[in-house]
Amino acid sequence: MEFSFSEDFIKVLEFSRDEAVRTGWHNICPDHIILAILRQSDNDACRALERCGIDTALFKECIDQATFVSEAVPWEERESVHLRDSSVSMLQHASLEAARCHSRQITPLHFLLAVSRINGCFSHDWLDSEQLGLRQIVEASGLPWAAYGLAGPMEEGSQEKAAAPDPQTLAAAIEKRLREGYTTGNPLLS
Repeated sequence: MEFSFSEDFIKVLEFSRDEAVRTGWHNICPDHIILAILRQSDNDACRALERCGIDTALFKECIDQATFVSEAVPWEERESVHLRDSSVSMLQHASLEAARCHSRQITPLHFLLAVSRINGCFSHDWLDSEQLGLRQIVEASGLPWAAYGLAGPMEEGSQEKAAAPDPQTLAAAIEKRLREGYTTGNPLLS
C-alpha cells in the first residue's frame, strides 16, 4: 500500500525539528513529534485528545519538562538535527495505524495511535498515566471499530498484520522533506 502524509502531518514534521532544537536535542525523538502535533493544535489528534478530556496544554507542558535539556542547540545548527531511529520506527507504526484505518494518508491521529500502542517514549508513559490508551483514542476519533479494521472491540495488545513502508525508504523520504521544507513533491510525503 502506498502512503503519503496529510498536509497537517507535513507541517507537524517541519515543527518537530523546531521542537527538538527548542528543547536542546540534536535529534528528533517521538516526543518532539508529539510536541509538534500539540503545537499545531488544529488536527485530528488534538481533537481526539480533547474529546478524551485531555488538557493538551498540560500534556505539552509535561513533555516539555521531560524532554528539555539545559544545553541549547544553536539555531544555525538546525539543519543538522535528524530523526532518531525511534522516530522512524514510530512513523512506520503510524503507517500501520493508517492501514488499519484504511487510509492512504498518515495523519497526526495515526501517529498518536502508534504512540498509545508502542512503549518507549515519555508521551506514551504520560498517556498511560492518564489511563488513555488506544481504545479510548480510537473511540474519541469517531472511528467505528469496523473502520479501524476490526470487527469488534479490540483486545489490548492485539497486533493485526498490515503493510508498512520500508524503514530506510521512509527515513530517507522524511529526511529529504525536512531538508527541503514544503517545496518537494516526494509522493511519499505529499
